[in-house]
Amino acid sequence: MRRNQYAIAAVALSTLGILIATLHSAGTELPPGWSLTLTSGDTALAELIQNLLLFIPLGASLVLAGVPPLRAIAIGAGLSTTVEFLQQWIPGRDPSLGDIICNSNSTAIGVALVVFAPRWLWPIGRRAAWQALATAGVAVLVWLGTGAVLRPIFPDPPYQDVWRPDWHYWGQYRGKVLSASLGSINLSQRTISDSDPDFALFLIKTGQALRATVAAASRPPGRDSPLVAILDSNGAKVVVLGVDGSDLVLHYNTHAWPLTLEPLDIRWRGALAAITPKDTFTAQTWRGERGVCLGVNSARRCGFGYTIGDGWKLIFYPENFPAWLLGMINTLWITGWTIGVGYWTGRAGKSPVRIAAVALIVAGLLLVPVITHLKMTPVHEWLGAVLGLGVGYLWSQEKLRRRLSYGPGTIRYTGPSRVRM
Repeated sequence: MRRNQYAIAAVALSTLGILIATLHSAGTELPPGWSLTLTSGDTALAELIQNLLLFIPLGASLVLAGVPPLRAIAIGAGLSTTVEFLQQWIPGRDPSLGDIICNSNSTAIGVALVVFAPRWLWPIGRRAAWQALATAGVAVLVWLGTGAVLRPIFPDPPYQDVWRPDWHYWGQYRGKVLSASLGSINLSQRTISDSDPDFALFLIKTGQALRATVAAASRPPGRDSPLVAILDSNGAKVVVLGVDGSDLVLHYNTHAWPLTLEPLDIRWRGALAAITPKDTFTAQTWRGERGVCLGVNSARRCGFGYTIGDGWKLIFYPENFPAWLLGMINTLWITGWTIGVGYWTGRAGKSPVRIAAVALIVAGLLLVPVITHLKMTPVHEWLGAVLGLGVGYLWSQEKLRRRLSYGPGTIRYTGPSRVRM
């Protein structure tokens, strides 16, 4: 009875989450019509993954609540169709047949996780140990992929610089850029590598300072607004230094852009808080010994960069979330990748393979940043790994799980009931 109540609550919460995520305004203009493509746009792959993940909790919770699997998939498809139909009248949304297909498949994945749970969730002994090792291997591969995707790309010159560009989905800074420079090159909104293309490439690769002297706008911009951008000959963004509210923001070209994942930024929060309208300030960025550095006038801060916990941001990046919340999500991201390792390790008995699984996680946290040139894994992400391994291990202990699921008086645990098709 208690488990069924939890499942019904999960159905309600997952449905509410879907409605909040899909029915809010995301712009000012109504969509021109239905899109027939599976996914499109600058963040096409990220949006595809979002759609594949969004309905998984709904599919799983429907089956746990007693809904037959095929009916649960139909409910997910019906909800997705309703949402896409309503998006026709919501500014900034994009009703798409591809979203319905992705969301229906997402529901089916959630259903399958529950239907086949007896095969993958409750192994014991050697099989559990090998599942723990496989899960650890997948986690390390994801962390390696995060580092590979976030490595900078240096397109071939020639380069050109643009001041205060007015780009789609970006803001245009309302102040005035008085001057700009890249290393020893003074920029003047022209091709910056006419005389020596290799020298310009060298300056960018070695992280020479990009500076902009700016007369501040009358009010801080409400969205990310570039001050100075370095573009390649095809117009691709190489480096962009900008402002978002009181934050100083840096974008540089990574593999996330051509892969159409979410483009991440590096930002110094509140760096421009002391700048008043019409003030003249100098913003700059360069690469230091301990990561990326940002500066405003004489104030400087170094050590900016990405960690393995930033992988989730490649799928969905809420850049205006407070720093503490982003750090907490990073911690939970690492917890999510390690909780399965802890769980199956706890069910593996005395198999030596379980030790290898935990060792692989530790090695990944230590070595992946070194191999991929990410920042070293911070303390809160180490705590996320410890939390995942610990919670997973404790949940694998049948006596504890029985008490949490049925209360202290229960002496019999029957496992999951079969799901009828």
